[in-house]
Amino acid sequence: MKKIKWLLLFLFFSTAIIFAQQKKYVSYIVKKGETIKSIAKTYKMSKRDLLRLNPGVSKKPKPNTVIIVPNKNFGRVIINTNKTNEKLYIVQPKETLFGISRKYGVSIDELKAINPKLKDGLKMGMKLVIPKPSITQAKDSINYVLHTVVIDDTIYNLAKRFEVTEESLFDLNPILEEGLKLGMLLKIKPIEITEDDTTIFKEKIDFTKEIKVVFMLPYQLNKLNDSIRKANFKKSNSLLNYTTDFHLGALMAIDSLRQKGLKINVKYFDTENSDYKIQYIVNQNSFKNADIVIGPLFFDKAQWVSKRTKIPVVSPLFSKKQREFSKNNLVKASPGLEVYENKLLTYLEKAYEGENIIVINDDKPENQSKLWRIVNKLKSFDSIQKIAVLKTKEGFIDSELFKTKLDTLGQNWVLISSDEKVTTSAAINNLKTYAEDVDIQLFALNKGKNFNNISNIFLGKLNFVFPTSEYINIEDNNVKRFYDKYKAENYALPSKYAIRGFDVTYDILVRLASFESLDEGLKAGKSVRISRVFDYKKELFGSFENTGVFLIQYTKDLTPIVIE
Repeated sequence: MKKIKWLLLFLFFSTAIIFAQQKKYVSYIVKKGETIKSIAKTYKMSKRDLLRLNPGVSKKPKPNTVIIVPNKNFGRVIINTNKTNEKLYIVQPKETLFGISRKYGVSIDELKAINPKLKDGLKMGMKLVIPKPSITQAKDSINYVLHTVVIDDTIYNLAKRFEVTEESLFDLNPILEEGLKLGMLLKIKPIEITEDDTTIFKEKIDFTKEIKVVFMLPYQLNKLNDSIRKANFKKSNSLLNYTTDFHLGALMAIDSLRQKGLKINVKYFDTENSDYKIQYIVNQNSFKNADIVIGPLFFDKAQWVSKRTKIPVVSPLFSKKQREFSKNNLVKASPGLEVYENKLLTYLEKAYEGENIIVINDDKPENQSKLWRIVNKLKSFDSIQKIAVLKTKEGFIDSELFKTKLDTLGQNWVLISSDEKVTTSAAINNLKTYAEDVDIQLFALNKGKNFNNISNIFLGKLNFVFPTSEYINIEDNNVKRFYDKYKAENYALPSKYAIRGFDVTYDILVRLASFESLDEGLKAGKSVRISRVFDYKKELFGSFENTGVFLIQYTKDLTPIVIE
């Protein structure tokens, strides 16, 4: 029976990957005389990795046996021209020059120089020549704050912005003797982590421990035989896609820790995204020997499990409802909305130098309490005095009224406190009218779906600032290694759910392995993983909540800078 369950689980993962990731893997019919070793050689992979994809299959499978192999054509976007042998890149939807430049380690100016057609803007489907990178990252650059030189940068303003001396910039970057040039990758200052810094989490894994982990995720094995519903798995936003990616990321985290020498015992349960199935799992299984439960995926189900077990339960995804429930064994891995709000307002208080502040909100009654909470917090800051409030009426902001609130001679901060698409569009349309003639900087409580249709180029012109729980520094060596390993194992780049699966799993397990109890581990300070910061705080008589967020600012060339 146990073998059957694992076979079903394998079949699920194979099917899930095929449907959810645009066929990362395909089926293959074994021919007479073929062995696992010969097939692995054909697909340029190890025999062990092929067997991991096909548990239960012998090293010499019988002819006509169906196995799973990597799809050689998956995710290919780089091609070579026959004449010049230069790399060409086909621009994907929603890509930016910044993202492409970082992916291949070249500057934006180098891309523009070799691709004259970029003067008309970047377009989906465009074929770009990728030059050989001229910027190389020093081996020790992971220990430094890095900055890529953009338009309007000077030695003076870089020193002022990053609070360093001009002399130290020249000492760290001898190339500056030749002058400051666009695209230069500069070391700004060392990232200092001192031994007495109690705010930074430090791994001290106890390798004598064995961590027992339970995953409760909606694998939906029960739907694999339903051809109608199976077709729905092809949708890019399907639950199966999220679950599969999260699982693959979590597996990488477990493998990474096992390679370090940590003993990890894992059990998987398929919740089917069903309240009844979750109740059945909890009733039929004793988790008293487990150290941690990761999942269920959605908060309402995770909090239900936490009420019925004493084992710590990790809720991996954000929910607007998470503020309503707190329990001492529930770990909220995603920050609540108030964390974003506090992060931005604290920054505004520190950075304020007499700017005129305009807060924009929608006119929905349920959103007014948030508006006035923000305004009152701003007013409570001793130095902030000039605050005006504008609300949309039937989705519009009166242009003349907007103009009366602006300080046309001074500096203006515009804060969008609403997450409504209509309100955001109305605010941006007004900003476009005055941004050329008036000094304006834009702020928001987050960059959510309400900004999907807003031009990033315009946001860059406004030096847009927003808090976010996810940010990837692709110049970081750890990030590069993660991407390379994930792509090698899964034949695709990781989605945000795969990265989240890795980050949440790795961080919680290493905290468990470094301290006697999870509570001690969660209190042990801030950690930065591939895309997320984890900085857990204990709610009064209740849950641990992650309060780690980044504060990002766009530059005019769309280079995102972490300012806090």
